[in-house]
Amino acid sequence: MRKMRKIFLTPYAVLLLFTALFWVSPEIKAQVRTDIPYLLPHTIFVGDRGRLVVPLGAAFRELSPFVVEGPGELPQTPDLVIRRLELERRGGSTRLLIDFIPYATGTLYLPPLDFLFYEEDLDPLPPLRVHITSILSSSEMALSAPAPPLAVPGTSLLVYGTGILLLLLVSLGIGCSLLGPRFFREFWERLRRRYRLYIMNRFLRRFKQECGLAENPNPGFYLTILSAKMREFLTFFTGYNCQSLTAMEFLELPLNAEALDPWRLCQMFRTWDTLRFSGQGLEMTDLFEAIDDVSALIFALDKAEKEKPLPKSFNTAEIALGGSS
Repeated sequence: MRKMRKIFLTPYAVLLLFTALFWVSPEIKAQVRTDIPYLLPHTIFVGDRGRLVVPLGAAFRELSPFVVEGPGELPQTPDLVIRRLELERRGGSTRLLIDFIPYATGTLYLPPLDFLFYEEDLDPLPPLRVHITSILSSSEMALSAPAPPLAVPGTSLLVYGTGILLLLLVSLGIGCSLLGPRFFREFWERLRRRYRLYIMNRFLRRFKQECGLAENPNPGFYLTILSAKMREFLTFFTGYNCQSLTAMEFLELPLNAEALDPWRLCQMFRTWDTLRFSGQGLEMTDLFEAIDDVSALIFALDKAEKEKPLPKSFNTAEIALGGSS
């Protein structure tokens, strides 16, 4: 009876959450600015596709929406390629959407886009720039000062979307009480491993691309970054602290030889240590070979995770015990 009473009171808790969100939303709307360009996503790396949203003033409201795409119709620079331009009207405001791909880090200026409005006799756009983050620079990984409020349209959608997310979390709690904690514990652990594989795979793709674009490459420095990142991944993926293990100590880890072979890890880290500390010099080809080895290992782990069966909520003993009671 106590368990059923907790589930019965859940809708009242959800109603209180929605009431709080309803009263908070006007204050949030009053703090949002709609006149500053912003990036989607907020952090963009070399080779990633990004979008710059440029809110336009009242003088542009009479323009008809349009889409311009195609390599022959868009201005380009050696460090930044514009893939698509769109003039969008949403909620009474006019915005210019610029889809681009950067090929250098730092602050990049977009080429002039005044050709879009020559026939309309409008004022030229101000110089537009974007900041591209480097995955190799440790200085850009530090926390920055609080940024001013960004021009994010659709605040109400964000607020009510948060309410829906809270409702889903409450439903997840009810499902956990019905299916049992063991089912959700195994399911959550599987999601955590899949997320770590996704993060590591994305890092390797960007890392290899940026190493190839470096003007003065330092393969020893890059291999040190790769080794540290791999140890961090193994620590989160296996649950064992792999940050300070030697190559031979990986053989002592109780890992599944089919999905994550300890002997393969030992050979990999021993090869990297030999390349870094032998004094014979390290070439970029050795670095790219090391990146390919890690990519192959991540691919094998991801394949093994996909082939695992879904966790069961109850085993045979638990069902028999429930039936007898």
